[in-house]
Amino acid sequence: MRILAQLTGFIAVSAILVACNSSSSESHRSEGSGGTVRIAEVSPPKSIFPQAITNQVEGLIASQIFEGLVRLNPKTLEPVPGLAEKWEVSEDGKTITFHLRKGVHFQEVDDSKGGMGPELTSKDVKFTFELLCTDRVTNMHFPTVAKDRIVGANEYFEASSKGQKAELTGFKIIDDYTFTITLNNASAIFLQMLANPVTSIICEEAYKTQKENLKSGAGPFKYDAKSSTPAHIVLLRNENYYGKDEKGNSLPLIDTVIVDILLSTEECLTLFKEGKYDYLGSIPSNSVRQVVEENIKAFESNPPTFILERSSEMITQYYVLNINKAPFNNVKARQAINFAIDRDKIIDKVLRGQAFGPAINGITPPTFSGYKISEIAGYNFDPEKAKKLLAEAGFPGGIGFPEVTLLVNTGNSRNMTVAGEIQKQLKEVLNVNLSFESLPTADKFTLQVKGKGDIFRDGWIADYPSPESFLSVFYGEPIPADTSKISYPNTQRYKSAEFDKYYKMGRDSRNKDSAMVYFMKAEQILMNDAPLITLWYESNYRLITARVKNFYVNPMRYFDLTKVTVVTSAAAEKK
Repeated sequence: MRILAQLTGFIAVSAILVACNSSSSESHRSEGSGGTVRIAEVSPPKSIFPQAITNQVEGLIASQIFEGLVRLNPKTLEPVPGLAEKWEVSEDGKTITFHLRKGVHFQEVDDSKGGMGPELTSKDVKFTFELLCTDRVTNMHFPTVAKDRIVGANEYFEASSKGQKAELTGFKIIDDYTFTITLNNASAIFLQMLANPVTSIICEEAYKTQKENLKSGAGPFKYDAKSSTPAHIVLLRNENYYGKDEKGNSLPLIDTVIVDILLSTEECLTLFKEGKYDYLGSIPSNSVRQVVEENIKAFESNPPTFILERSSEMITQYYVLNINKAPFNNVKARQAINFAIDRDKIIDKVLRGQAFGPAINGITPPTFSGYKISEIAGYNFDPEKAKKLLAEAGFPGGIGFPEVTLLVNTGNSRNMTVAGEIQKQLKEVLNVNLSFESLPTADKFTLQVKGKGDIFRDGWIADYPSPESFLSVFYGEPIPADTSKISYPNTQRYKSAEFDKYYKMGRDSRNKDSAMVYFMKAEQILMNDAPLITLWYESNYRLITARVKNFYVNPMRYFDLTKVTVVTSAAAEKK
C-alpha cells in the first residue's frame, strides 16, 4: 500500500493549516516584522547572474536580488506589475508598451558605501534585452526567451556572434520610463515569461565593471558578500526597495534570508527537525512516515510547530539519452528501454508514493488546464514489446548491447535508489547492463551540455506556467552546428523538423486553445522519437515552520518573500 493512501487524512489537515498560516496579515514592521527565514537546499548555485542560471536554487536566490518587469502572484501565478508599473498591449497583440516605476534604484554594487545605486531607466531595460540576445557561452536562455520571439533578436544574435554591432529593432525607447517591445507573433505567455528571473533587469553601469559576477539588482534583498560563502548565502533586506504592502509598509518585511547548501536531503531533514531551518522543499520519500510518527504532537499542537504540505508540482523527472552515439542513435533501442521500465513500481517501492503519478504519457506534467496529457501515447510497462523492439534494433535478448552508464547528481539519495531499481529492471527485462555514477551537480551538468556520456538524470521545473516551458527543452533549431559548443537546454541535441514546426506554431499562437493543440502534436512526435525516458510527475512533501507567515508554496516553486513575516513567540524563542 502506498504511504500516500495512509497519510491522506493527515495531509488534508496540513493543507488547511497551511492555508490558515498563509492568510495571516501581521505585516507592520513595527508589529512582528523583521527576523530571518532560513532555507535548506542541496544543489549548490554555480551562478546567480540571471542570464546564466540553470537550476531552481539559482533561480530562488537570483529572484530575491534581481527583479524583472513583471512578477507573478505566488498564489495564482498570474502576472502582476514588477519594475514596470503598468503596460498596454496593442490590438494585434504584438507590441507591448511598458511604463517603468519612477524613482526605482538599483542596489549599490559595493554595499559598504551605504547608498543607492543608479536609477532604473529604459536604457537599462534595453541593455538587458540586448545582453540576452548576445552570443555568450554563459547565455543559456536566448533560444527560449528571445529567439524568433522578439523582432530583430535573431539578427542581433547573429551579428554579436561575428563581433558586429546591430540594433535590436523590436525594442524602442520612448523616454526614460517608457518603451515598447515588439514580438514577431502575438504570444499568450510572454508576460509570464518576463517574470522568470532569467529576464531580470541588469544595471548597465554595474555590468561594465562586474560582468557576470554581478550580485546586485533592483530586487527586495541584497547579497551580503561579507557573510556569504558558496554554501551559505545571506541576503539582507534592501532598504531602498520600491515595494509597499496594502497598509503602506515598506517591503520586504523580514530582514534576512539565509539559503544553506547541505550535503543531502537527509541532512536537511535532520537539521529542520532540530529547528535550524524554516523551509524544506523536499523530504526524502522513505522518511515521510517517520516524520509524521515522530512529530505528531508538533503537527497537532495549537498552533502547530511546523506543517507538512503536499501538492502536485510543475515538475517532471526524466533521464536524457545521448541520441548521437550508439546504441541510443537507434530509435527502436530507445523505445525498448522506455517500455522496459516499470514506473509504477518505482513510485511504490522506491519513492514510497511520493509522486503525482508515473510519466507514462509525456514530459508535460498534468497540471495545466486545457492540456490533455492523458491523450499523449507514451510508454507504459510492456516487457514483451520492449523485447521485440530491442530485437528489431539488432540486439535480440540483449546480445551485443553495450554496457551504458547513467550519471546522476549528488545531494539526494533518491537519485541513487531510483538508478539502482532501473538497473535491476533493465537487466531482468532486456538483459541490458546499466552502471551508474554519482557526480557533483556542476560536473554532471558540464558533461551533459557537452554530450559526454550515455544517460543523464535530469528534471525540469516550469520556467513559466505553460506546457511550452517543457517542450522548449527539445526545440532543435538553436542547437549549435559546432559540436564542440555546449547545447542547452536541448542537451541531447534532439532535432526534428516536424517537432519544431508544431512547437513554433504553439509558441506563436495567440489563442491558448490553439496553442495547446499544437503543443500536443509536438509532444506526441517527441514521445515517438524517445530521446528521453520520462519517469514520474513530481509531487513533493514540504515542511514549513509555523512561525513563518505568508509563505506561499506553488507548483512552480516561485518564491515571493516580500510579504513573508516571522512571528516570534515564547515557544519559538525557546526552540
